[in-house]
Amino acid sequence: MNMLKEIRLLTGRMLRAGSRNPVFIFMGVITPLMYLALFSPLLKTFAVNGSLPTTNILDLFVPGMLPIIAFSTGIFTGFGLIDELRSGVIERFRVTPASRFAILSGFVAYDVCATLFQSALFILIAIPFGFRTSLLGLVILFFFLVLLAAITSAFGNAIAVLVKSEDRYAPIVHGINLPLMLLSGSLLPISLAPLWLKVIAHFNPLYYVVEASRDLAWGRIGTTSVLYSFLILTAFCALALKWATSVFRKAVT
Repeated sequence: MNMLKEIRLLTGRMLRAGSRNPVFIFMGVITPLMYLALFSPLLKTFAVNGSLPTTNILDLFVPGMLPIIAFSTGIFTGFGLIDELRSGVIERFRVTPASRFAILSGFVAYDVCATLFQSALFILIAIPFGFRTSLLGLVILFFFLVLLAAITSAFGNAIAVLVKSEDRYAPIVHGINLPLMLLSGSLLPISLAPLWLKVIAHFNPLYYVVEASRDLAWGRIGTTSVLYSFLILTAFCALALKWATSVFRKAVT
């Protein structure tokens, strides 16, 4: 019970801090919206010649971008933690009886909330332009986004604690973010790629989440991609939280 109270208090602290500076939350939606406005029209040629599984570009593009929102929100979260390390906030946490898992969970829960808000806003903006989705599939998809945001947030915050510098943190997360995003099929379906690229993409966990995201948005709940995505996300989530907690326990003692 004490740990739940600690998580609630620390999450509330992060939410209050975020509400005082909401620009970062809305900036997380700007990039997907730019892709929506400037990139998705380029896919119309593929839709016309039958290269895509649907003629409605948004039904393909929007579900593909939702995992990217969750992934990016979590992976770049460490910049804020580094600032708190520098300002002494984390140092003050050291003298409190709060568990290290609760300290980590406060940051992770905030990123999860930010992901849900940004994803919902992105969907609401896309609907007037023709995006259609399955309500049940969307509920399950949001659960997957929660797991993905938790994984990347735990990883990003743990790396931030280890490196303690934006100069060292930035190349690590950018080096991870770009190849995983390009190999996920979020912008263009991997089915359009050459064989060697398809093989490499299957080693990218984010690829399975993007495939599941499209299936769920289309109402196809019982597909293998949804099953693979669930298994991968739950396993990675448990491992990421366990590893990040151990990092916090050693660094914030």
